[in-house]
Amino acid sequence: MKNIKYAILLICAVAFASCDKYLVQFPTDQYTDAQVWQDTYLIEANLAELYASCCVMMNDSPCSFGTSPVNMEFSQGWNWNGNLGLGAEGEGPVHAITMGDECKYSERGAQTNYHSYKMNGVQRNSSLFRWWNNAYYLNRQLNHFIENIDDSPVTDAVSLKSEARFIRAYNYFALVKRYGGVPLILKETALDAPEEELYPYRASAEEVYDFIFKELEEIADLLPAAPLAGRAGKGAALALLSRAALYAGSIAKYDSPQYQLVDPVTNKLLCGLPAEKANDYFQKAYDACGRIMTECNYSLYKGNADKVQNLRDIFLVKNNCEAIMVRRFDGTKESNYLWSWDIALSPKPNAWSVGQYALAYYNFIEQFEFKDGTSGAIDRTELVSHPWDMKEFFADRDPRLIAWHWTNGSEWPGAIGGEPKAGDPENKVVFGKDTISMYDGIKHADGFIYDNVSVTADPELGIMSYGDQQKEMANAGLLRWRHTGFGIRKRLDPMADNNTWFCCSTSDFQIFRYAEILLNYAEAALELGKTGEALDAVNQIRSRAGVAELGSIDMDSYRHERQIELCYENHRYWDLIRWRIAKEKIDGVDHEGIRWILDAESFKAGHSKFWIEINPHVDSDATSPKFPDSNYYLPIGDGTIALNDHLVENPGYGY
Repeated sequence: MKNIKYAILLICAVAFASCDKYLVQFPTDQYTDAQVWQDTYLIEANLAELYASCCVMMNDSPCSFGTSPVNMEFSQGWNWNGNLGLGAEGEGPVHAITMGDECKYSERGAQTNYHSYKMNGVQRNSSLFRWWNNAYYLNRQLNHFIENIDDSPVTDAVSLKSEARFIRAYNYFALVKRYGGVPLILKETALDAPEEELYPYRASAEEVYDFIFKELEEIADLLPAAPLAGRAGKGAALALLSRAALYAGSIAKYDSPQYQLVDPVTNKLLCGLPAEKANDYFQKAYDACGRIMTECNYSLYKGNADKVQNLRDIFLVKNNCEAIMVRRFDGTKESNYLWSWDIALSPKPNAWSVGQYALAYYNFIEQFEFKDGTSGAIDRTELVSHPWDMKEFFADRDPRLIAWHWTNGSEWPGAIGGEPKAGDPENKVVFGKDTISMYDGIKHADGFIYDNVSVTADPELGIMSYGDQQKEMANAGLLRWRHTGFGIRKRLDPMADNNTWFCCSTSDFQIFRYAEILLNYAEAALELGKTGEALDAVNQIRSRAGVAELGSIDMDSYRHERQIELCYENHRYWDLIRWRIAKEKIDGVDHEGIRWILDAESFKAGHSKFWIEINPHVDSDATSPKFPDSNYYLPIGDGTIALNDHLVENPGYGY
């Protein structure tokens, strides 16, 4: 297939002096701009490239893997650490979830290390979540598409144009939530344009949000109600509207003057929104969710009677009723539409014994309630007082805890639960086949813990002193003590190919799902004083999960439910930002993990149990995570400001 390249500014065709049209030569591996706009297939391909270039749709990944044009943010060409470590098809979606208070980066990843950002905060020229150069590159392509599609021969120009407008609105939401007000460029800028167009000032945050809302309100009914998988439809436009309006409402309500910024030249409020607009924004979110709930054909997925499997299938069953918009991965390498979630988060077996790149804090595990709605935090004295059978530990817990995590004793295809001791007639094993074994040490009756990492076999029991999953962790020295005891299973496909290479995940990435809409609706309703409606929406989610419904609701119980249902989907970090509680939840918080220790006596009896030891300071033995006040907005950066001195840097970054 021809490699489609689009020339956006000037396309020069080489013509011979003869007027004979057959002597005019065109490249055989490229298309001119004029050719693109006369060919329906090329126009569709152009739009597909625009979707792919909006890589922030994948958990805010700031670039793509390979030779995509949206790699200019970090290097002039392909860069292993940047493109695989941050790329949407690589490890980017994994690293993004480690910045909040749900999980940590395990430091096992071979590529970009988000751990340093969490421990030091975002600095003046940091690249964390950076979406500026790539954003404006994409914006230019989108403006070009929007300006030319009307004159093309396609019969569905209005719908295609609306899709491009959706991507542009998504792009600007990604910008405004990072930086506040940004230059609002809504037409393709000529190279000889006036200086005010070439070097624009930042629009106010309010102007950017108003543009996003107006675009989405206009295109919602121009988009198909039932779009093809991977493309924006009416539901996606309204879902983005609800997400952006909720974000704006929170900033308007919860912001503090210390985080605000006024442009000294234009006098526009760049960081912050007028407090009096909060309810208007919440109303927009409420109305958008209401339209999805009444006008669109989406619902909570309930395709499997088994609660745990049903919760896993939300992310594995393609085209299910909960998926409003996905990024489709069809499993063919030729499509370049694959990603690395499975190999980066899975337990062994996998290539190079990778996996476990992100680990759930035990503090977060405790947030999952028991089925009857009581707290999931087991008294610490009780926790460490006796060895636990793994089924006992998870008994009567919120099914979402079991569905979306893996740990010691979890089932997993090919996992090594242990082999019988040679010559043991009873064939005792820690676990059977296809079961995850991640204990770390063996505790004997006299209290002695055998955990020798250089001599693997316990001299009395004749079995390894640590489970198969812990092997690399144990051999990494102090890193073993910073394991949290829990891996992330949400979105993992047990049938995925984790033994070939990265980028082999084939499950679709859900950009918007119906559960988020119910939660957005509940939050907006709460902010507007509609408590009954909020309670009903949240209880729909709890009922689907298999947890007791709430009898009443307030903002704290709502936020708790949102964190549980949307965990590891890249909502939590941004929720902490917009609620202005990120400093409280991240800065100086010493998160904990647990260490599973095999009980020797229960192993001898043929039924393994495990002692639990609390591991403090799992992020670092030396320091705690940092969240400087400046990090409520990201830095624009010296290089970008040097190119346009009309830009004002955000507060706290040295200006």
